[in-house]
Amino acid sequence: METMERTRYSIDSERIRRKFDRACLTYDEAAVAQQQIARHLSAIWEVYQQKHRFHPATALEIGCGTGGFTRYLQQSCASALWTLNDLYPTCADKALSYCAEGTRFVCADAATKAWKGRYQLIASSSVFQWIPEPESFVGRLAGCQRRGDVLLFSTFLPGNLVEIRELTGQGLFYPSTEQWNDWLEPFYQVDFQETETIRLLFTSPQAVLRHLKETGVTANHSEFWTPGKLRTFCAAYLEKFGTNNQQVTLTYRPLYILAVRK
Repeated sequence: METMERTRYSIDSERIRRKFDRACLTYDEAAVAQQQIARHLSAIWEVYQQKHRFHPATALEIGCGTGGFTRYLQQSCASALWTLNDLYPTCADKALSYCAEGTRFVCADAATKAWKGRYQLIASSSVFQWIPEPESFVGRLAGCQRRGDVLLFSTFLPGNLVEIRELTGQGLFYPSTEQWNDWLEPFYQVDFQETETIRLLFTSPQAVLRHLKETGVTANHSEFWTPGKLRTFCAAYLEKFGTNNQQVTLTYRPLYILAVRK
């Protein structure tokens, strides 16, 4: 099933770049679930830091975006020498505003970049679902870390945005928790792992589509909305995912992982 899913669905990096670039101005206000995930991931990190008194000297954030996760990381790792990465330099200007002078920004596709040097902390929130070959990506990140270094990330599980997939047939490939554990096992010991379901409520299917556009989370979709297709979509959405109080749902299924380099 995994192989078939990967064959059917590929990551269009250029389309993603354009969609997220357009969403930069609206992302912070619209990305309610992603902000909740970033806060929770930072809380997981703070617990680990306090328990192990771990204060990394060098750190890398992959996919910093507008800095929703960056600002929390900077508060807990202010003394670290930071490298921020993203595809979108216009978005990253805001992320860099949370950082100390001397923070380095690398504008690159994290999935294909040959990361070098050592990072005692590699962190990322709501980004790894965009990585087309996560198994080899984990291996490349492990090459930048030594025993005791930390990989901290959130991604999404099967069932994420299930409403959109069921009605349009489109959606990203979301590896299972077991698959992530298999990919991490050669390099990392998983110290903490947690799953969550976040169900947002919207006043209409059109409001859901607006949310998706303003956050860029369906940036790889190629759906073209004619008036007829939009009416059909909205009617089906209301029928299948409407609530008793005349709202509709949109489901996020985040996975949180903190893993320590072996």
